[in-house]
Amino acid sequence: MKRAFPLSRPRERALPTSPLVLLGCAFFAVAAFAGDSIVPGDGISGNEILVSKNVEFELGFFFTSPRFWVANRRSTKSKPTPVTDLSASALEVFSGSLCTTEAGAQLWCSSGAAAGPSPPAAATVLLDNDNLVVRDQANSSRILWQSFDYPGDSLLPGARLGFDSDTGSNISMTYEHYPHNGSISVDPSRRNGFVLTTDGLDDIPGTFPDGMVTSQDNGSSLVLNRPSPNVIEFLQLHLGQVRLMRWSEDSASANRSGWVARWTFPSGCKSSGFFCGSFGACTGNGRCECLDGFEPSYPAEWGLGYFVTGCSRSLPLSCEAIGQTEHDDSFILIDKLQGLPYGRQGDPAESDEDCKQACVSNCYCVAYVFDYGCKLWYDKLYNMSFASGPPYSKVYVRGGSNSKLRAKKGLHTRAILLLVAGFIALASVILTLALLWRYRRDLFTCRKFQVEGSLVLYSYGQIKKATRNFSDKLGEGGFGSVFRGTMPGPESTVIAVKSLKGLGHADKQFRAEVQTAGVIKHTNLVFLLGFCVKGDMRLLVYEYMPNGSLDSHLFSERSSLLSWDVRYRIALGIAKGLAYLHEGCEDCIIHCDIKPENILLDEEFCVKISDFGMAKLLGREFNSALTTVRGTIGYLAPEWISGQPITKKADVYSFVIVLLELVSGRRTTKRLTFGNHRYFPLYAAAQVNEGNVMCLLDSRLEGNANVKELDITCRVACWCIQDDKNDRPSIGQVVRVLEGIVDTETPPIPPSFHNLLEGESSGIYSDEG
Repeated sequence: MKRAFPLSRPRERALPTSPLVLLGCAFFAVAAFAGDSIVPGDGISGNEILVSKNVEFELGFFFTSPRFWVANRRSTKSKPTPVTDLSASALEVFSGSLCTTEAGAQLWCSSGAAAGPSPPAAATVLLDNDNLVVRDQANSSRILWQSFDYPGDSLLPGARLGFDSDTGSNISMTYEHYPHNGSISVDPSRRNGFVLTTDGLDDIPGTFPDGMVTSQDNGSSLVLNRPSPNVIEFLQLHLGQVRLMRWSEDSASANRSGWVARWTFPSGCKSSGFFCGSFGACTGNGRCECLDGFEPSYPAEWGLGYFVTGCSRSLPLSCEAIGQTEHDDSFILIDKLQGLPYGRQGDPAESDEDCKQACVSNCYCVAYVFDYGCKLWYDKLYNMSFASGPPYSKVYVRGGSNSKLRAKKGLHTRAILLLVAGFIALASVILTLALLWRYRRDLFTCRKFQVEGSLVLYSYGQIKKATRNFSDKLGEGGFGSVFRGTMPGPESTVIAVKSLKGLGHADKQFRAEVQTAGVIKHTNLVFLLGFCVKGDMRLLVYEYMPNGSLDSHLFSERSSLLSWDVRYRIALGIAKGLAYLHEGCEDCIIHCDIKPENILLDEEFCVKISDFGMAKLLGREFNSALTTVRGTIGYLAPEWISGQPITKKADVYSFVIVLLELVSGRRTTKRLTFGNHRYFPLYAAAQVNEGNVMCLLDSRLEGNANVKELDITCRVACWCIQDDKNDRPSIGQVVRVLEGIVDTETPPIPPSFHNLLEGESSGIYSDEG
């Protein structure tokens, strides 16, 4: 689902190519101009923008692009609530506060509104210095709230750092991006002084150059200066480095226009562990070099002396190749280092060879060393410097495939070149003919699969490049494999690509999923961005869910424990998503495979139901249509097994099995090792009837749960597992119960459970774990 937020950005003259400023997009291309002010009762809608009087800055809603300031950015006190429907969104003034709304509901409001029964009549104005202010209409000098008090990772001229005597707050710049957070705060003990904190490491004191800032309140605050009206500058905090960026127009070459760093801190790579970026090492002359087997990720920035973007592999890893079982990745010795990189982790390996194998067995392992024990590094390497003298440290860094390295070094003789040239000429003719034939076939196929709506038809080349040749596999199910990828753009968009398998059913499955998911838009359903057709290949492109699936958090000891509040929100989110499928769509949709593996979680642990490949479209006049057994054993309703027609109530039954797993933190399909019952849903039904729901709660929570919510959850769960589907509530009724709108009585134990009780009392079950 695309997300929209209010933001301010520079006008069009600062738009070309720079990744630090919001780039143009289709939304802004048709945005309507709404002046520079908002007054009560006259806000701006999702397709309108404010423009400062000097026509240099804009404010409106955006999806995910570089920006100067964001209204509801992440903070320790609250988490941002994204706008999901631009047509229903607005930016308005209420009772002295600036608020974003969607369909009448408030998503975010500014602080600082005057207290009391009669708040002042306020107006919002986008000033010529890009400061968004809420001020008293009767007294324009009375500022109720301003964006300059919340600078985020960018500070514009005229904005303040440090103590604000008017509000009593201490303003600092912050950079929040896992895993490297940071902040800049004023150091009043020194003239123009500041303190840079990066990712919990030691604080680094610094000083702004003369003329860059103006000191106020005896050095307790600093204001960023603007050198002249025709110069656009801003201060940026990124990955442990603060820079003063200036927009440069090169009339001789349009490609040279962009943001240029006038001043950076720290200016020496030894002053910051992230100065040389990932896989970069500090040299003796204060510059950075990429490790052997790596090259600058952005060569142009490295040429300007900005190294924090780091280095990327010159050759791919063999362990990332699809279907490859034997890995021949080389390890490159990097010695004469001053200390070891950040982030090392211990491993029980007892020899150098065992340590190497421990790294080889995990594709995310990027380096190892056996030195008083085995140490491994995962994902990336930071904070590497070459020492000018002993003592030295060393580390073995994972490079590309040995075979690829040998091939790269061996093709230099004239005979081989001539042979290759002849082969290329012949292959080019064959390839050209094949491409012409394939193009005509793919063109026909694409036309056959054209769908209405906003779905994007991606080329296979785009998907292959975005997924790095399908190297990062997220998982595999009955209908295909899922790969992680990144679509290039102003801000790279992370995607999940689902490759459907089974050519016998691929077309049918593909059509069903594209036509169904392509028209579905709900906050609790995974958003389908587009699709790809190439020959027999069928690929679906979804939004990426960074927190993975629910099962990885409930049943894995390596994941952090989900609190009760998060679990209850997840339960309600699943129910709302299913309610939309059952009751909110033009045609009723039965999912047929609700299980934790198909419940995905975004960065805020909001629920996104996935995998509509099992879904079946039903007209409103039908109450049953599915007869073939689908889904996953353990989550199937009794009617699947008995061969009865399948209705929406089958999803209700599967949902409640997931609900019991949310409560207990365990698979309901595993037999119990305690109590009188061996089947957890039976055990739960018995305990709910006895009024003892606390014993069902995940023991790892140590009783930390809302007892009323726990009781409601367990009651509705036991209503949903009734044998007769007519005795189960609809998923819409479940939502109202979980929201506290409707009460529910204690449910009876299903008759089929009585049979299990008799079987258990007769000793049918054994004490299996």
